[in-house]
Amino acid sequence: MTQAATGAPLNGENGNGNGEAPRKVSEIVAALCAGDPEDRITLHDLIHAFGLRAFGLAILVFALPNGIPAPIAPGLSAVLGAPLVLLAAQMLFGLDHPWFPESWGARSFRRAEVAKLLRPALPVLERIERYVKPRYAHLTSRRARPLLGAVVLWNALLLSLPIPFGNLLPAWAIILAAFGQIERDGTLVIASLAASVVATGWVWFLLDVGLVVLEKIFA
Repeated sequence: MTQAATGAPLNGENGNGNGEAPRKVSEIVAALCAGDPEDRITLHDLIHAFGLRAFGLAILVFALPNGIPAPIAPGLSAVLGAPLVLLAAQMLFGLDHPWFPESWGARSFRRAEVAKLLRPALPVLERIERYVKPRYAHLTSRRARPLLGAVVLWNALLLSLPIPFGNLLPAWAIILAAFGQIERDGTLVIASLAASVVATGWVWFLLDVGLVVLEKIFA
């Protein structure tokens, strides 16, 4: 994937390589959606383009389609949950840069398909960015990476469960953790921890209700 193919630079560190402030997350996601719909994007392309913020941005991209209340393909939560689990495990064990198996990294997707999943999230991202700023930096430091990895890993496992209506809250717990890591905003990390507790309770409730329904059906 080249800058010419994207229609806008995708570098996750700054807009033009001249030391300017890092680009906003919404701008990076918008750049992913822009350009020729028939272009193909690989995971290797994304990780390279995201630069030093690759962990947070990659996690955000995989979580966003589940965080917007819109129809998605059946089973997509499980498909997107697999790379989230892998990325979270790497954060948990302190890796500095994301790694994907070669077969995953080389797999490509049409830009039109990527845009269809990510574009609905842009208005939400732009609203969040109005309030985001660096604070409580110790919660987003390298030492805190295992904590963020644990949050993402737990919620990615919840996200992967085939439970109707069970993906939205775990997805937002992941999105908040990723956004906090990207923007060095510790308040979002705290919010992601609270969202994780709520998401766990919600999924447990849905499981309990589902088991009761199944028991009545097959009793």
